[in-house]
Amino acid sequence: MITLTIPASEIRPDDLLCNVEGTPVGRVSTVIGSAETCVWVSTCTLDGGHQFPVTYDVGEEAIVVREELAITGRPSRAPLRAAAGAAFVFTSVALAAVLSQGGGDEPVMTPAPYFSRTSSGIQHYRPTVEPRPSSHTTREGERKALTEESIAAPTTTPSSPRPIATPPSDIRITFYTDCTGHAQECIDDGTLTMYAGRILAGHNFDGYQWLSRVPVGRTVRVIRGPLAGTYEVYGHLRIDRQGGEIPGFDGAPDLVLQTCEGSGTGFTLLRLR
Repeated sequence: MITLTIPASEIRPDDLLCNVEGTPVGRVSTVIGSAETCVWVSTCTLDGGHQFPVTYDVGEEAIVVREELAITGRPSRAPLRAAAGAAFVFTSVALAAVLSQGGGDEPVMTPAPYFSRTSSGIQHYRPTVEPRPSSHTTREGERKALTEESIAAPTTTPSSPRPIATPPSDIRITFYTDCTGHAQECIDDGTLTMYAGRILAGHNFDGYQWLSRVPVGRTVRVIRGPLAGTYEVYGHLRIDRQGGEIPGFDGAPDLVLQTCEGSGTGFTLLRLR
């Protein structure tokens, strides 16, 4: 969660609107206006009890709390590799500095005494070589001729590549966790997670690869919870990053399904039917 002071014309749906002390007082549901006119914001109380309007004059600023985009892919190992490389360089420089200092307490290397097998009387081991069987005999006697040649059949069939996960034909979402404000913890626990008021997200390696691939026109039913309803897919969005600021979604979706696609993040956009 990040607190921002922005022009009122840049308020987004799902932002948490704050008072002058920076305390959230409601969640934005609708924004009407532009930088050239006054901005009218319809806001829902934090407990979802009722709606109330807030109006901003031209050029006026607003304080909002905005959730960041959850990461639904495998974490990058680049920071770990960079830290390991830095530690290796630091250790090498420190070792070189110690060796270059010298001093009177340096260890003295004493060569080992010369040792000769001949002078010590030790004899080399010479194994006794047994006669090797010929091409027509074995160690037990003559080799039996094969009556016919045969090829061994494979014990297992070759494995086929795993197909890309596809959405089920009838999509009914019966369980998810509301983790607004701490979405990453719930996603990392492997659950389908609601955050930012209208996003359902899950890790692609936890079985939620299909969330960003639901075809346009498909119906999605959310059975219970604050997002309960029947939705229809109208579009998709893909961004080339994981984490950071939640992107703007075209068409003001009522529901967004999110998971990661490679090094980027994919979204399915839906409207209530």
